[in-house]
Amino acid sequence: MKIKTSAGISIAIVASGLVCAHAQNLNGTVNTGFYGSPLAVQTINTGFGNAAGNADSAGGSELDAAYGRVSGATLYLFLAGNFEPNGNHLNVFIDGGPGGQNVLSSSGGTMATMNGSAFSPGFGATFALDMNVYSPSEGVTPGTMYTEEYNLVANTGGYVGAIAESSLGIGAGNDGGVSSLYLNNNHASTMGTANLALSGATSGANTTTGLELAIPLAAIGYAGGNIRVLADINGTGDAYLSNQFLAGLPVGTGNVGGGGAFGPGGGVFNFSNTPGEYFTIAVPEPSTVAMGLSGLAMLLAFRRRTK
Repeated sequence: MKIKTSAGISIAIVASGLVCAHAQNLNGTVNTGFYGSPLAVQTINTGFGNAAGNADSAGGSELDAAYGRVSGATLYLFLAGNFEPNGNHLNVFIDGGPGGQNVLSSSGGTMATMNGSAFSPGFGATFALDMNVYSPSEGVTPGTMYTEEYNLVANTGGYVGAIAESSLGIGAGNDGGVSSLYLNNNHASTMGTANLALSGATSGANTTTGLELAIPLAAIGYAGGNIRVLADINGTGDAYLSNQFLAGLPVGTGNVGGGGAFGPGGGVFNFSNTPGEYFTIAVPEPSTVAMGLSGLAMLLAFRRRTK
């Protein structure tokens, strides 16, 4: 903003994201004015099929792009893409501070199927969200979102609740745990041949709808510094991983559930030799916020003196 003094001098103030913090209105369509540019963009076409976009993205699941921001005491995440209502899962792992798991060892719930999964060096998951959408008549009737939440420091968690979707494949509300979410799941996918380099007019950063989350920082064990996130698409019961990860995998990578360089197969991945397989949400240092507030106060005082 600009402050104009009585002497006619205009002074521009550039505030940090936290100084001008405001709550995002969750709507399942990315607001780049709030989030800015994507923090990760998919690299390869999905191995889980293209979605038709009718009723509930029947026919396919993909992760196109990731956005994130901390505003106030809340972490906001936006994952552009489709989530087929056949019981496929979306897994989101968050590293918010010390004490997290570098090798997954969930105490229960569906996510226990993924136990033994190894994150990139230096990534310690402190919180995880596991969501699936299921419809008894895929592509015709709306589905229901079922969610699980996990505190991976205390090693507790499991199923927290369900949210019914509308006829457009849209569901919103609190999941019964700590998260609020909005899923806009009616996007028609145009991804090309599976496993090849990302292609399609509405794929990647061109996809503007998907899952939007708001999670209290306290829930992820936040202890300062930047936040790191890994997201993936998994199969029914978390038992067969797709090739859809954010950050994306190398071109040519098939579904990880089939085995190969990134895992033994099934629902277990191995990034122990893959540095940086996650995206980072930068959080302004508290000192930056304090300096911005202090500068604003000084300029307002100067304005009063020059009236």
